Amino acid sequence: MIDRYRRRVSAIVIEMAKDDPELVLEMIKQLKQSGEIEADDLVHVERIARQWVKISRDNLKKARR
Repeated sequence: MIDRYRRRVSAIVIEMAKDDPELVLEMIKQLKQSGEIEADDLVHVERIARQWVKISRDNLKKARR
């Protein structure tokens, strides 16, 4: 039961990282600063969010050409 819950939460967070990666990165930063999470707790999600930020910026550059 707990594993299923964790998978659902992970899927939701990853979808959020795709939809609004800057928001996810900001939330991770705030959680780290407040001490609510350890620095390495959300490394995977942070990496995904950074990838989507890069994809978004690359697409924006292509669209401006």
